[in-house]
Amino acid sequence: MTSRILLLALPLLFSACDATRQTGSFAKTSTSSAHPSAHSADGFDLPVNPPDANGYYKSRGFRAGGHLGEDWVTDGGSSKGFGNPVYAIGNGVVVLGRDIHAGWGNVVIIRHAWVENRKLDFTDSLSAHLDKIIVREGQQVTRGQQIGTIGNNHGMYPPHLHFEMHKDLSIGVNHAQGTRDLRSYWLPTEFIMAHRHLHGGGPGVPIPPANFLLPTSEHPWSLPRFFSHGKKSSHSKGSAHYKSGNHYKTHAIDPVKSKSSKGSGSHHRSKSHKNKHHSE
Repeated sequence: MTSRILLLALPLLFSACDATRQTGSFAKTSTSSAHPSAHSADGFDLPVNPPDANGYYKSRGFRAGGHLGEDWVTDGGSSKGFGNPVYAIGNGVVVLGRDIHAGWGNVVIIRHAWVENRKLDFTDSLSAHLDKIIVREGQQVTRGQQIGTIGNNHGMYPPHLHFEMHKDLSIGVNHAQGTRDLRSYWLPTEFIMAHRHLHGGGPGVPIPPANFLLPTSEHPWSLPRFFSHGKKSSHSKGSAHYKSGNHYKTHAIDPVKSKSSKGSGSHHRSKSHKNKHHSE
């Protein structure tokens, strides 16, 4: 039987008139606004101890076809970084903020609008393996705002921040989407350093809604070749589930729950950093 993959449809402006209708194996979500708006970026900072990540270093960099981001750890060793703050690199909207399990753990993806040479462009920043998420999906965030804390993906890896920047807005947490090279990804540090100061910050910039493929509990993805940090996932198979299947499940954010979140976010937290891999 054809494997099913979860399709995440994340409209970013929520209203009481949102409605979801079921058609066969597809669920379509309609909203009052197809294009939410947010402040454009007035510049970008590094995701740990901004603006310059003092006290941190990159333990691993970007490699096309392999490790598609950067790993940030503290100068005193990865174990000392557990629970340290992670920050939004620039103004934007949270398009994903949840525990993805598999090789990811807690993930926050922020969609940023930025203007350069009078051209409006967009990029997604991804922060993964977090211990705690303190923002919610659909929330606008500002440059330097805390979005979570450094974790270890439920004990799978030594504590560190895995950080990516996507040119291709369809990637999300699905590395099989896109070209797995600089056509679909930015070199994060190089991009940030080249865009420290921008003419931005104005309201009303339309943000494309996000549509991401996510793993299901029945078909969890295993990404050890992308996230090998000393410990291995208990899932040795399953990466083929990226591509298989002609049927999709659609998961839409509950606008009532998203709006009713108190404080700065939903405060997802992994189990103790001493725990083993989270059972799905």
